[in-house]
Amino acid sequence: MIEVDYLYDGIDFSTRISQARFEELNIDLFTRCTDLIEKCLSDAKTEKGRVDVVVLVGGSTRIPKVQQLLQDFFGGKELCKSINPDEAVAYGAAVQAAKLNGQRDKEVQNLVLVDVTPLSLGVETRGGRMTVVVPRNTQIPTKKHYVLTTIMDNQISMALPIYEGERAETKYNNLLGEFVLHGIDVAPKDVPKIDVCFEIDADGILNVSAQDRSSGHKSNITINNEEGRLGSEDIEKMIKEAEKYKAEDEEYRRKRDAWNSLEKYSYQMRSNLRDNSITKTLSFSTKMNIEDAIGKTISWVEQNPLPQVRESESKMNELKTICKPIDK
Repeated sequence: MIEVDYLYDGIDFSTRISQARFEELNIDLFTRCTDLIEKCLSDAKTEKGRVDVVVLVGGSTRIPKVQQLLQDFFGGKELCKSINPDEAVAYGAAVQAAKLNGQRDKEVQNLVLVDVTPLSLGVETRGGRMTVVVPRNTQIPTKKHYVLTTIMDNQISMALPIYEGERAETKYNNLLGEFVLHGIDVAPKDVPKIDVCFEIDADGILNVSAQDRSSGHKSNITINNEEGRLGSEDIEKMIKEAEKYKAEDEEYRRKRDAWNSLEKYSYQMRSNLRDNSITKTLSFSTKMNIEDAIGKTISWVEQNPLPQVRESESKMNELKTICKPIDK
């Protein structure tokens, strides 16, 4: 029986609905329970056959259809209904509040309530790549570090766009914010070391900082939960898309890694060629041949930002053969 007083213009509403009709109307919502459990098992890298006890907590677990779906999902395993579902939720909320309030009581601290990051967090690096610093499902609070470097000679500043998401390219993920680190010491590309730190507190507030090891200059950004963070539906959609395009993303990463390796090796060989202690025994013609090969490779890299893996690997093998005398 459903009764709603003053539903519209002073008119009361009441109706009767059968259990079968109720289940039919809500079946999409009910099946989300098993979808969520399947996702949790996948994230935990375990199988449902390894679950010993299924404990029902929360008011919705009183619904017979929900219980049936859960029991069917776990192969007919008997469900544990001995715990008061509403009391368990209230108890858990009270324990979490005590922990966040700094309670040091041993009984409270021994109770484990884990919050995790719903999506991976990272920074955009060259080529629009999503470089993950905090992987999805990392327990919070947490602090993770990553080291970046410059992509141009004499670069004195660096933009750091911060994203959340599971795709390999940032254009498919969610931009949370961006900040700029100024005052990087003048140096050739790949030489400066920029320490990037992602720190998430117990409230889920994200603080990202970057500091140049040499100059000591530092900058940071703080991102609160309400500032552009995705909702539960968007998070679920993003995770599904990541699974759908998993092969495509992996291929992108392989292309980007091969390209990055070739670029890095090319510039390292150019640096070695300018080092007299390495080239002093080489003839002039050998030096010129190596310099020409390096120049052509760098030019090819700049003109082909995302080639096939086999193309980058072929160029790498060619260059390594020619640069063998200076590959120290």
